[in-house]
Order: sequence, then structure tokens, then C-alpha cells
Amino acid sequence: MGRVQQALVVWVACNSGTPAPPAAEPQHAVTRAKAGAEPAAPIETCPDLHFAAPTTLELTSGHDTAVPDVIDFGGHSLDPFFDKLARVARRIPGETLRIGMYGDSNWTNDRTAGEIRRRLQGLFGDSGHGWVAFGEPWGWYHHNNLQHGVTGKWTPWNLSTMENRDGLYGFAGIAAESTQAGATVWAATAKTGDPVGTVVTTFELYYLARPNGGSFEVLIDGRSHELVTTHAATTEMKFLRYPVSEGPHRLTVKVTSGRVRVFGVTLERDATGVVVDGLGVSALNALNMLRMNPAQLSAGLAHRGYDLVVETTGTNMWSPRNHPIWMARIIALWRAALPSASFLLWSPPDFVAKGRPTPTFSEPRMRSCTKEKRDIAEANKIGFWNQYEALGGWGSMPKWLKELWSEPDGVHLGPRMNRYVGERFVFAIAKELARRVEQNPKLGCPQSSPRRSID
Repeated sequence: MGRVQQALVVWVACNSGTPAPPAAEPQHAVTRAKAGAEPAAPIETCPDLHFAAPTTLELTSGHDTAVPDVIDFGGHSLDPFFDKLARVARRIPGETLRIGMYGDSNWTNDRTAGEIRRRLQGLFGDSGHGWVAFGEPWGWYHHNNLQHGVTGKWTPWNLSTMENRDGLYGFAGIAAESTQAGATVWAATAKTGDPVGTVVTTFELYYLARPNGGSFEVLIDGRSHELVTTHAATTEMKFLRYPVSEGPHRLTVKVTSGRVRVFGVTLERDATGVVVDGLGVSALNALNMLRMNPAQLSAGLAHRGYDLVVETTGTNMWSPRNHPIWMARIIALWRAALPSASFLLWSPPDFVAKGRPTPTFSEPRMRSCTKEKRDIAEANKIGFWNQYEALGGWGSMPKWLKELWSEPDGVHLGPRMNRYVGERFVFAIAKELARRVEQNPKLGCPQSSPRRSID
């Protein structure tokens, strides 16, 4: 059993109370839950779910603090997420839990999202890597347990550091555009030996259709699959789905003529489990999130069908008066696109204040921003997790900087810090799931709550 799997034991046992090990990961015909999926046992005969949360953390430091609990200010706003997670823990065929996590520059290297993805997939099943944006919007943009890149000339647009007047960045805030015939963007499964992401059964490509759009060729494993024209009467984000045999694969988009804009691709598996989309955009904050085209944002979110949307910004948010207003608008957009989903806000981490005589003083704004995020979650009746306190709260970043866990700027999380906070979030999620299962051992039974169908 791997190190991630050792952290948590999940099993389903009959009402006799005798535990049984998890069943082999089931295979099914589609990655998204359909109304006509294979029926499961009714709740009356559904066995109890026994769930043991971890009691210790693998990654520790000399100044650890208690892991904050996940708070549900809506009372029951997180119920759909935890019910779905329990279904996945039961290994119910056809169940894939999807999490979309919006973040700023600390998330553009996929380190925190990657740690969360690896740990959740080690515990509940690997349903694929999920989303990766096309192009290279920043030199450090890279996703863990995935291979991706570009050839030729591409213009990378994003909603915060390289804006485009049309505001068409898809739903993840990043787009890549090229007019160079032969230029490519590509994504492939993880390298052999990686803990997750080494196989895929479905690629799904996101691109812009518009008047006078160009064309591109889709290649799978180096072989031409189809020629796609992006010319259309109206401008909209479109999706192309490519099933493949389960295994390692590579999808390439090659410009053939005209102006082509692509957003990204998802990689998923026909296997019960979890997908975590790391949606990192450098300098992201609540204001520039509102610069996304609402129709594209809504279409993308609805198409991904997230069970949980997490927002982690704050480091770049310096407007206390407008912050709650902007976030309320964002949450309203999310709710309209995903009426059955759960939503959760993270507070920002601490960072070393600039302009001080020595790098030993925390930025006061992050403490007040943490309170704002909590208040926003409470006002909008959604979930909240205190990353600020999970990393030690006031005065923590100077300590991390001294111990070389942060990046040298005292603002960005270093690799160990990313892993540290990622494990702590999974720890908090597991603890909350265990609490809910203790209260309701039938949690996740097929008829315990309505099943959401995603097309």
C-alpha cells in the first residue's frame, strides 16, 4: 500500500459490523453519471459505510498548528459534495467526483492542486488528471503528473497579466492563440512510474468557435484524427470529446490555417474516483475573475459539472470595501451555472511584508483578508477553510522563509509548503467526511439523495 493510501482506510461493511476491504476499482462505460446508469441496491439494503480518518499528518514542521475544520456556513451547503464523496468511497460504478480549484500564482505550478489530487486519488480512486490549459502563459506554468507543451508561435492570453479586449478566456481564465500553420499545443498522460495520471480513456478539447475562425488538426498519439474548422456564425466556446482505449496517450492540436484559439483539454478515466482541476492564474483576484465572459464561464462550469468549486485567492486582493461585493457576484455566477454543486472559500496564506527593515514581519492585510473571506462565506452561506491558520497564521511566513519552505520572496509557497497545505486540506476533508459518516452510516447510499445527471 502506498504512502497516500496508508493515510486513510475506507471500507464498506454489512450491517453485521464486520469490515471488508475495498472492492477492486470498477470500470464503467462513461465517465459522467447518467440517468440510465446501472441501478444499485436500494438504501434499505445498502450496507453501512465505515470510514476511518487519519489521526496523524505525514508532513510536519517545528511550528505546526492544529488543522482547521471545514466550516459549512450554509448548514447543508456542503451536503451534496460529501454525499458524492461517500458514493465514490462506496465504489459505486459511474461515480466521478469533480473539484475545480481557482487560485492565483501559488496555483499556476499545480503543486498544491497536485498534492490534493494525488492524495484524494490515492484514497478514493484515480479518475484522471482533469483540466490543463493550453499554451505557456507563464514560464513556470506546469501541471503535476501530466506532460504538456507547445511548439511554434502562440500568444498566451489570460485575464490578469496579459488581457485580451474580447475577454474570451473560457472558464479557466487562460487561452492560447496562433496563426502559424504547423504550431502545436499538446497534452499527454503522466510518465511511467508516476503515482497517478498514467492512463486516460477520454480527452475533451475546449476551443473558440467564431466568425472567420481558422482550422486545426487533432492528432492522437501522432496520428491524424480529424480536421476541425473553428469558423462559426456566432462566437462561443465549444467542446470536442475523444474516447481512447485505456492507457497512456497524447493529444495534439496542430494549426492548419487562419486564427485558432484554444483554451485547454481534460484527461479523464472511466473509473470511479476523483478529479481535481487546478485552475491557477497569476495575480488572480475577485475583480479580474469578473472579467471573464459570463456566458463562457457558465458554459465551462456547467460542462465540467463540478461537485465542488473552491476559490483560494486573497494575496492580490487589496480592496476591503469591494471584496465582498465582487465575491458575491462571482458566487452568484457559480450558483447559476452549477445549481447542485457545493462551494468553498479558502483564506490566503500569510506573506512577508515589503518595505520593512527586516523580513520578519507579516503582511497585516492577509490577516484582515482572512476575516473577509470568512465573512463572505458566512454571508453567502457556503463553505470556508482557513488556510491562513493551517499554515500558522500571523507571523508564519517569516518562519517558513527562514526554514526555506517558502520561495525566497516570502510570498510564494515553496514545494514543501505546497505539499504541506495540500495534505492539511485533505486531512480536514477526511475528518469532516468521517464525522458525517459517524452520524449517518448510510451516507452515499444510492437513494439517500438525488443523483445529478451531467451531459
